[in-house]
Amino acid sequence: MSLSSFFPSKLFLPSSMNPRDRSSDPLSHLRYVLETMPGSRKYTFTSATRAEILSELYDSFWGPYAHVFLPNSNSSLPLNAMLSEVQVKLGFCGAGKEAPMIPGRPCAHILKKGEPCFRCKDCALDDSCVLCSRCFHATDHTDHNVSFFIAQQSGGCCDCGDDEAWRTSIQCPYHPPAASVAESPVPSSSATDTPRSAPKHLSSAIPQPVKHYPYRVSVPPELRELMNRTVGYALDFILDTLDFSPDDPSVPSNEADLRLQPSADPMMKDQYCIMIWNDDKHSFDEVIKLLCDLTGRTKEEASESAHRIDENGRDLVEMGTEVPRLLEIAQSISQIDLGVTMRRAYDTFREQVASVIIEWLLDLTQSRLGTDTLVMREVIAEELLSPRKRDSHSSYGYNAQSLHSLTDVSNPTRLDHLFLSHTRLWKRPRLSLKEIYTSVLTISRDHKLAVAGHFARVYHRVIDAYLLVDREAETSIKYFALQLFTVPSVASHIVRHHKLITRLLAIITSFFTNQIIDKHIMYPPSNPMNSSSSSAQGLLEQTLDPESFPFKSKRFMPVFSDLRYLISNAPVQRLIASNPHLYISQFAKTCQLFMGVNPNKRMVGGHVEFEGDAWISVFNVTLSLGRVIKAYGAAFGVSRGTDATGESSSSGPGAGELVAAIQTVVHHILMVCTEEKFGTNGFGNGKVQFHKIFFGGAIYQIIKFDVLEGWVSFHHSLHWLLAELFKHVDILDTGRLRREVGVEGGVRDVVIRVASERAVLTVVDFPLRVLAMIAQIRCNLWVRNGFAIRGQLLHYRDFMLRELCYDQDLFILQVGLVILDPNTVIVTILDRFGLLSFFSGGPFSLHHTVYDSTQLTGMAEEVLYVLISILSESANISQMSVANQARREIVHALALGPCSYTDLIKRISERLVDDMAFEKMLKETTKFRPPEGTSDIGTYELKDECFEEVNPFWYHYTRNKREEVEGILRRRLLKQNPTVPDPVLVPKPLNVSPSGPFAVLPSTFESEALLQVMFYAIHNVLALTDGDGSAPPSGEAILDQALHLVMLAIVERPSIFCTLASLRAFEEGKVTLIDVLCKLETHEGFKSYKSRLGWILDQMHSREPREVEIRRVVSGPHGTNQNNGATLDGATGAAPDLEQAKKNAAKARQEAIMRQMKAQQASFAFSNFEDMEDDDEDQDMENEGEEEEMLYGTCIVCQEDLNASKAFGMLGMVQPSRFIRRQPDGQTTYLNDVLQAPESMDRLSPLPQPAIISAFPPANAEALDATAQAKVATAGGAGVSQSYDGFPNQCTRFGLHSSVCSHMMHLDCFHIYSLSIRQRHRTQATRNHPETIPRKEYICPLCKSLGNVILPVAKPPSVELNAVPFPDWTRGAGISILKSKPDPALEALQFRNGTGEFVFWSAQDTGYSLAMRNSDKFEGNDGMKMVDTVMVVAKSFSQQTRHLRERHEPEPGERGAGIYLPEELIGYTIASIEIAQRGTDAQGGLMVDNLSESQMRMIRGQLSVLTRLSALHFKARPDEGRDAIRQAIIKRLLPEWSRSSLTSFSFPLLLRDPFTVLIETAAVAPEILRHVMILSYYACLARTVIGLVFMLNKIRSYNTTQLSRRQHEHVFGDVRMFFMSVVRHSPVFEHTATLAFETFGEARVEKLLFEFTLPFLRKASILCRSLLPSHFPTPDFGAMDEPTEYTRLLTFLGIPPLADLPHQDTLQNALSGWCAHYGHSHASAPLNFGVVLDIPTIYRLARLPFVLDNLFVDQDKLIPCSRCETIPVDAAICLLCGTTVCFQSTCCMDDERHGECNMHTRECGGALGIFFLVKRCIVIYLYGNNGTFAPSPYLDVHGEADVSMRRGRRQYLHYTRWEDIRKTWMNHGVPTIIARRLEGSLDSGGWETF
Repeated sequence: MSLSSFFPSKLFLPSSMNPRDRSSDPLSHLRYVLETMPGSRKYTFTSATRAEILSELYDSFWGPYAHVFLPNSNSSLPLNAMLSEVQVKLGFCGAGKEAPMIPGRPCAHILKKGEPCFRCKDCALDDSCVLCSRCFHATDHTDHNVSFFIAQQSGGCCDCGDDEAWRTSIQCPYHPPAASVAESPVPSSSATDTPRSAPKHLSSAIPQPVKHYPYRVSVPPELRELMNRTVGYALDFILDTLDFSPDDPSVPSNEADLRLQPSADPMMKDQYCIMIWNDDKHSFDEVIKLLCDLTGRTKEEASESAHRIDENGRDLVEMGTEVPRLLEIAQSISQIDLGVTMRRAYDTFREQVASVIIEWLLDLTQSRLGTDTLVMREVIAEELLSPRKRDSHSSYGYNAQSLHSLTDVSNPTRLDHLFLSHTRLWKRPRLSLKEIYTSVLTISRDHKLAVAGHFARVYHRVIDAYLLVDREAETSIKYFALQLFTVPSVASHIVRHHKLITRLLAIITSFFTNQIIDKHIMYPPSNPMNSSSSSAQGLLEQTLDPESFPFKSKRFMPVFSDLRYLISNAPVQRLIASNPHLYISQFAKTCQLFMGVNPNKRMVGGHVEFEGDAWISVFNVTLSLGRVIKAYGAAFGVSRGTDATGESSSSGPGAGELVAAIQTVVHHILMVCTEEKFGTNGFGNGKVQFHKIFFGGAIYQIIKFDVLEGWVSFHHSLHWLLAELFKHVDILDTGRLRREVGVEGGVRDVVIRVASERAVLTVVDFPLRVLAMIAQIRCNLWVRNGFAIRGQLLHYRDFMLRELCYDQDLFILQVGLVILDPNTVIVTILDRFGLLSFFSGGPFSLHHTVYDSTQLTGMAEEVLYVLISILSESANISQMSVANQARREIVHALALGPCSYTDLIKRISERLVDDMAFEKMLKETTKFRPPEGTSDIGTYELKDECFEEVNPFWYHYTRNKREEVEGILRRRLLKQNPTVPDPVLVPKPLNVSPSGPFAVLPSTFESEALLQVMFYAIHNVLALTDGDGSAPPSGEAILDQALHLVMLAIVERPSIFCTLASLRAFEEGKVTLIDVLCKLETHEGFKSYKSRLGWILDQMHSREPREVEIRRVVSGPHGTNQNNGATLDGATGAAPDLEQAKKNAAKARQEAIMRQMKAQQASFAFSNFEDMEDDDEDQDMENEGEEEEMLYGTCIVCQEDLNASKAFGMLGMVQPSRFIRRQPDGQTTYLNDVLQAPESMDRLSPLPQPAIISAFPPANAEALDATAQAKVATAGGAGVSQSYDGFPNQCTRFGLHSSVCSHMMHLDCFHIYSLSIRQRHRTQATRNHPETIPRKEYICPLCKSLGNVILPVAKPPSVELNAVPFPDWTRGAGISILKSKPDPALEALQFRNGTGEFVFWSAQDTGYSLAMRNSDKFEGNDGMKMVDTVMVVAKSFSQQTRHLRERHEPEPGERGAGIYLPEELIGYTIASIEIAQRGTDAQGGLMVDNLSESQMRMIRGQLSVLTRLSALHFKARPDEGRDAIRQAIIKRLLPEWSRSSLTSFSFPLLLRDPFTVLIETAAVAPEILRHVMILSYYACLARTVIGLVFMLNKIRSYNTTQLSRRQHEHVFGDVRMFFMSVVRHSPVFEHTATLAFETFGEARVEKLLFEFTLPFLRKASILCRSLLPSHFPTPDFGAMDEPTEYTRLLTFLGIPPLADLPHQDTLQNALSGWCAHYGHSHASAPLNFGVVLDIPTIYRLARLPFVLDNLFVDQDKLIPCSRCETIPVDAAICLLCGTTVCFQSTCCMDDERHGECNMHTRECGGALGIFFLVKRCIVIYLYGNNGTFAPSPYLDVHGEADVSMRRGRRQYLHYTRWEDIRKTWMNHGVPTIIARRLEGSLDSGGWETF
């Protein structure tokens, strides 16, 4: 496709009209500008400078062809804009849309920082293969092991579509494979079959452009040349600049040195710049303070600079000409180890130009030329792979002594130079360059190979810089290796053509032998690896010093992992296996270095003086090396069967290669081990010496060495390599060796050819020394060596390392048993363990020169343990598959009982857990128990049938675990077959292949030495037991093991072993093994072994009947010979029974005592910690006859009874709240929720997502998220989704919420307790206490709940409800109003504005304090002290929150100012209780039956506060003014009666909340409660109608839910009639209402009326039940055909339904009065008379996705923080309103260091905040400058929380945990949770910074 097809052809002429064409050649102009810029700009770099550089670069790049890159021909880029961004914005040629599908092209989407990527273990070839979220969600990974990560920095890319990354095609619809194979080269061809000469050109030549690319655009040659020349020049400019840059930031010590720094400045002008460099040691605050002190900046400027340092990697902090001052500043910065450079301003300026150029190059890789997205990347690749050009135009300076005198790289290209200059750059350009390289890699496979070749050429220098120089390791170019070395074709290419393995090993050698000269590792190492004659000597001269820098540096690990990545690729493995002489011997030489490093010697005289920690570094190296060894070993196992190319197994490694490798390694081991100085810290164990040993009638020549005296190291890397090679059992098969190598005697022959028997014994001896040493350490023989030796032992056998060390050492012993005579090996083992005499018998066998008696038996136990391990451990000798190894480990780990996934993988080696078979085996062998409660975690339990596979003597079990497992298995067998009381666990046979190398291993059981070990193990224990009268320490363990060995022998070699056992006699030929077995069987002290001995002797009896019978009969006269061991009966059985009976009786007594104690404990706990309500009920029963004063239990401080003699109260908490939600205007979703709400809120509503709750992880979580996404998209587009369906926080209503913790206290005790709290605050001054004294807070001493008031305790008033029928009562009340005299005292106490509220119930009423002073003269003011606690707290909150209240209230300073307690404290609290109960099941009763006694007591207490407040003002009247207030309330409710008297109520009643009037009544006139309730319910109905008109007027009806017909006619009757009669008094309002009614229809209006008035009934029921429980019992509604909650509540409260209104004249009158009043007021001032309704549905938190990673999926849709307008790096989502804020980020802090979560909390939840921290995966609760973390609602697939997503598994929302957060919020429990957490810890504060 040519460009001319979519541009007019004339544009292709070079338009000389271009106004910017100032010089003939745009490139020369660019050169001129860049060279003169530092001076012309006075060295000051601004954003205008950046804009100018960019515009020059673009102009030079496209010359007259700008129109090819931008839509219309005359357009030029806006200043400072980047081409790719503009193209995306304008949608140029498909920019910004999804990339088109091109078969055969990989995805190669470059991952930006913060973007999610996925890893599928089942699909990917290795861990480095990732998928971007688009490809992941498009492919099917059901039941795969998927992990999920957030890219920490940009530069990685998606591997979808790359056939070298996946085991099988993942079938991504966006990246299908290429149609025909012919076009693309088969990967294996480049990897294996290339002739040696062909690819030489690859590293030097420039790869061809991509063929068959469908979106190609033909580029005019002139443009192509311009592009190439500009990019080339730009790259040269960068390199010329970096030539002068230092490798690492440092400051010269004096001015002379400063002026000697290399500089490109031709004028050598003395103007200098100081730059501070980023690092990970210093905090923002440190740097900001430093800048303010040294440079005199303001805090804001310093903060901006610190952010730039963090974001870009460095920043200019000072520039000037006064050198001494600048030098002083720079030196003081460098003193705190902050990276700082001071260089000439010219050079610094050029570096800044270079960083803009890099940014520009990165932009080109993301731009397109027409539809062609590849051509720009190809140009950049071409220029990167070309050599530097030095022409006459080149920059002035050229630093000859720069690092780029690249002597060891021939024809270096620009790319080589850039790789090496990487450390000279800083964070941002480094990351940009990595992105540029990645985009070049992904052009084509040839490009990948070319870049890899160049990287490999300079790799050793890159590693240099990484290990020794680089300050910012995480952005080092070294990590680029991960992208290259894991690709099979690339790895194969660079190993063949760049000898990379050889070079890597050389670097490791040089580094660890500390051959480092001026920050360069010597390469190649000083003694060449190939000087064969003295290589052993030479290598060993370089002793390793574990205390030296290289070992302490943590950075060497990635170098080993690079090597591991490289050799783990199949083609490289084939290469190693096919050429062991080269590769194995190279590697063996490197391993030689680490052989015997850091040896230990037992301290005898004194304790070790200095316990160093060098061993930790050595183990770190060992861990890394051990993994490489595994990879080398695996090379010989590659491609068994068929090769990738389909050839037969001959192409895989053959026996010849493996034999060569084994012989090479053995040779190297002997070379090292026979060296005198080996492994001794230079002290010398001397040469390996042999001595003669006489054991069991034979003479053995074995090595002489005492572990107690010599030097022993844990680290024998060559032995581990040898062990890996011997694991290829199938290749070492005897037949195969005969066929392929011509070796007859199998594996024994292979080794004996290169090493004599003595030599082999030497090889085996070293691992054996380690095993003996660890046995001695465990027996406390090395205690004087301090903690370090225990640490080494723990690591050596730890699950991470044991597979690399301990298991290998045991396996070498198994190899030894096969190659040598087993007797010799066993004797050697006994000798190393120092137990020859113990197992030889004779008078001194039980005494040892060094071991005491405990240590002696301990060592015997350890040696038996080793013998059992090497004779029964079958994984390596039978070449068990990885899957089966994993299965075996899982089974043995879970045999001890169920555990969580994390605990499970701690017991299993990393290699197996990382294998894809692991999860499959886990599913096969276990049952998963998902977590149920809020603090549960998921557990795995072993399936019953898998217990069959458990071996209690498994070699990774400790003795305790073994005994535990034996117990479990026995109990299981007993359950299966109860007839056998003591079942025997018979070991399973080894199953070794008969022709394999280990076929002879079981014949060890025929060796006499082993028999002697078995005999003396048992014999000595019996002898010691008989001598001391009790079993020796470890005695039972020894017997366990000895009998297990005997059983193994019987299973493996029954006939020979039994014959041997009967013939071979010990102890001067008197006793055989059978004798001791028979003696043991009848021994009183060892009855537990009876059944096992029975089994053994029965088996022997079947082989050697005579021998057994003689001895068995002798041993016991009544010996019966049953199958399950001999049981004694008759006379001898009776005595033990008597003993047993005694024992049983004693046990029973003990159990009875324990039971009694348990019961006492339980009753104590119950009486002290249960809520008081339970006690009340008990006491109620006991003392019904007595007075009722005993109801309240005891004071929790003094423990005395609470009664009328002393004042007492309830501990309570009044907290500000914005919990209650208003129905938002104009949002259909919330209205639909109401229309779809269930009819009864007190029955379990069908849950919203039943599937989510039942199973975990939820099966259809993805689908649910998708539907929720779709719903959001349709509902309101961006508006709603922006906030995760959170509730808009401007629609909440403020009030005070009151709660109690149900504990009570005397008032006096309360004052004493408060003083003690103050005392604690004084003594613990630095602690962040759970309570804040200025806020009057305290914590309950018993339950640690937060409180700030003490509420009076009030009994339900003993009044009778007024029984006059409602109409008569109304008339009577009206007449009494008319008769009554005016009451000026009371009228003065009502609000001036005519609302009818009372001033004395306001929180800031000025009359309160005066009245309190007067009341002090009266008695009984204790109650008022409690009231005062409430008033003080309410007043304080009231003063701070006027802006949150919308009530018409008097100004501060007037009577009645502030919060109105009946409405905003009691009304609010009851409303909150009602909301929290929505959707909770009342099980057949009413919602009020769910209320706790303490809640009702609290409401009564609050009402009594109101009663006392009113009484305060009417002290003189006998009824304390109740009658007057009652009259005033009735007057307010019955409008027509009060007309004649002064209309003091100018404020329409319908604008007040009718429920408040009900509360006022309850406080002063409970007897008329029922009548007032009927009135207030009807007022509520009318008010709701008004609210609905306002609401429906703002909503379009077309997307609200349709309702087919009316459902509540029996309750509401004629809805239209009522609706219209409410609004008829104002014509405007009536018109609006009619419109709304017509639009929505009767059914919907009725449903809305039903839902919006139901909360009133529920609140009224709470009030009535709390105040007068006896008058409001729950009626029986019958189980069948239960009416709706609404109907039940009307019945319960005795309210006539609206359908009955036509028969209620008095009600009609009242209604028309209220409505008329409202209508007239509305008509006069329509704006002030809106009514906003509260939401009547169940409250929900913001909706988080069911799958956590869906939070990250749409990068474009990520919500920016509204304050700093950037996408938060660490986001927190407010769970109330769904807003995203920055968590603890310096960008959004205010001056008082409040973090954004705290700032948002003030706007949203008031004092309370609940946030989900996205990346940390945890919830944070905030309340009043304190806070705490709560567990995440997300759990991973294994049912575990993953804080900070460290493990990276996908996480799912756990319903119960999510509900728990919701309930905590609904019940206002956050302050208490925080207080309890802070009380339980010594918190240091700082929560306000969140």
